[in-house]
Amino acid sequence: MAPPRPKLRVRDVEIGHRSGRKGTYALAVDGLSFDVAPNEFIAVVGPSGCGKTTFLTAVAGLIPISGGTLELDDHRIDGPGRDRSLVFQQASLFPWRNVVQNIEFGLKAHGRLDAAGRARVAELVELVGLGGKGDKYPRELSGGMSQRVNLARALATDPELILLDEPFAALDAQTREVMQEELTRIWQADGVKAGKTAMFITHDVPEAVFLADRVLVLSRGPAHLVADIHVDLPRPRTPAMKRTPEFLAMSDRIVDLVMAQSQIGKQAQPGRRVTSDDHAGVAAG
Repeated sequence: MAPPRPKLRVRDVEIGHRSGRKGTYALAVDGLSFDVAPNEFIAVVGPSGCGKTTFLTAVAGLIPISGGTLELDDHRIDGPGRDRSLVFQQASLFPWRNVVQNIEFGLKAHGRLDAAGRARVAELVELVGLGGKGDKYPRELSGGMSQRVNLARALATDPELILLDEPFAALDAQTREVMQEELTRIWQADGVKAGKTAMFITHDVPEAVFLADRVLVLSRGPAHLVADIHVDLPRPRTPAMKRTPEFLAMSDRIVDLVMAQSQIGKQAQPGRRVTSDDHAGVAAG
């Protein structure tokens, strides 16, 4: 049986720009290549400033690539499209719209806010754990609740590819843990059912391991692929899984790879446990 065609195909992608009065050309991404299968959840980690967010922005179609090819379902990405949704670090909700109205926004903009669209929004309000809060405004929501709305808004338009740029970075540690569990639950409930594919940028290695089917490790900038690691952990995933030897060993391995690229502090030692200091040292760019 032939393997499925890639949902996203990345081939020798280069992203650069000219800066300064002399127009010096600087590369952010250089020769990045990999495939993403349909329905796969990919996490991307790497040193600070290596080009992760720049690459994700290019996949969203918001900036052009300088070389190579980016294809979604065999169609070249050359601008924004309805087949992709981008979730930012900050929720960026419209303060004058309540929860339901914020989630409806994309559907309304695309002329798709019909009876089926409204039913979809109602379903998503429940799915993201905001039942009974549809009439609340952003000022009445916590950071975690706001990001739930942000995620529901991204899902409402039924995109083929969901792009998430450190969506939990601004949350406190406890809320972040809760949102990791919630994203796993939501993706398993909605993403698998609808054939969703996701790409998640993070600087938190255990977060990447907990959420993803594969973790891509990028080099120092300009970014290229250092490692493509399959996360062979069963779903559904629970918080208890984070304490298993398999989870800790995989997290250690990836932290070592990122720190080797970062050249921060002493060379990581095999078998050393991941600490919060490590996470600070491998902060994303």
